Amino acid sequence: MTVATVENHGFPVIPQSFWDEAFEATAECTRPAVLKVPDPSGRLFRTEDVLELGASIIKSGDVSVNVDGTLVKNPVMPDTPPATVEEFEQFLSELALRNNARAVTYTRDYCLKHSDRVAMMTRAFTSGYVERLGVPTPGVNVVYIAGRYEETWIGLHNDFCSTFLVPVYGRKKIMLWPPEYFADSEHDKKPALNGVCFGHVDVSPYASDAVVLDAGPGEILFIPENWWHYNQLPGLETSLALSIGIFSNGTPANSAKPAIDAVLRMPQFSRRADSHDRLPGGVIDSLGEVTLSAATQELLHAIRDSVAVQMVARSTSNGVIGGGGNIRAAADITPATALRGRPDCPVILLRSGSDAGLLFALGSITKQPHIEQIAALVDHLGSTERFLLGDAIAHADHAAQVEELAQSLYRRGIIDIVD
Repeated sequence: MTVATVENHGFPVIPQSFWDEAFEATAECTRPAVLKVPDPSGRLFRTEDVLELGASIIKSGDVSVNVDGTLVKNPVMPDTPPATVEEFEQFLSELALRNNARAVTYTRDYCLKHSDRVAMMTRAFTSGYVERLGVPTPGVNVVYIAGRYEETWIGLHNDFCSTFLVPVYGRKKIMLWPPEYFADSEHDKKPALNGVCFGHVDVSPYASDAVVLDAGPGEILFIPENWWHYNQLPGLETSLALSIGIFSNGTPANSAKPAIDAVLRMPQFSRRADSHDRLPGGVIDSLGEVTLSAATQELLHAIRDSVAVQMVARSTSNGVIGGGGNIRAAADITPATALRGRPDCPVILLRSGSDAGLLFALGSITKQPHIEQIAALVDHLGSTERFLLGDAIAHADHAAQVEELAQSLYRRGIIDIVD
């Protein structure tokens, strides 16, 4: 199985056969399995990209440090984040020494805001999953996990999401139990990052019933939602991994709540409502017969539009949370440049006036005052077929605007230059 990559940019195109095999191996994402990375290099994420992501997390201070199974509020961090595997090993040794610890981890959930490139790779990977099961309502979250330990730092737990655990360096040896296994357990349940945690309990009484999976670089360990799991190695080992959590089980209420809240905060809906007409007694066949006030109808329309906008924005990012800045240097894009849209980053243009609209790309929304000039470009990108930029320029007077938009989309990894 191979991956086709667009020239020099390293963004994977995951073959459909990978997802066909993955869904078969996991029984439609209901049982754990180890999957092979669909790339001849044996990598889904480059080690240097993940180390760079970790360095950004550390420099920002947006990091959680756990020493010997306890979260530390004010950890003592080494001065320089690691940029190589050798430095990574040394960094962990120094982190343990400075915090008088044996086992150490440093992690960050929702980490993609720290790396546009890793976010782009995540979208490319999850695209086949999204095509088959739809855009996840709550989204796709990636957790950065680095450390030297032998047991899961937060203990025995489950997650409310399906997880693709991708070892980048080192290995993972995971014990897993189905969701109902601990239904009658007397262990204290505590909220975990995205699920429920029992903490550091003795798992040996349950070991014989566990599914044990071992994965290293070049492999992806799939954990279905709500499956209990615990990482247990024979001794301290160093590992660096990304955990891709796909939250496909969100309720409509939770999905719509942010959009509804945004509308309710609008000034026009905070004024005192008018009294409605008194209804006569009698029998009505449906609530559709009830006439709502103009202000209430305006509110309902605004809520519907807000929910729709949120859905469109989430769709263009594959539901991936975070990332979206420039990941490429500017290129020489002219009418003779051949381009292709990426299916994992659809571009959508919403008309909102005679010659105005909103452009949705990679989860962001931008106002476009002259949409007729760029409509042809958006149509060409939607086909994901190769085309010359000149074919998307309706008039010479529009060339500069179309080229500028194409340049912006290229730099953000939304479209590709092809031969």
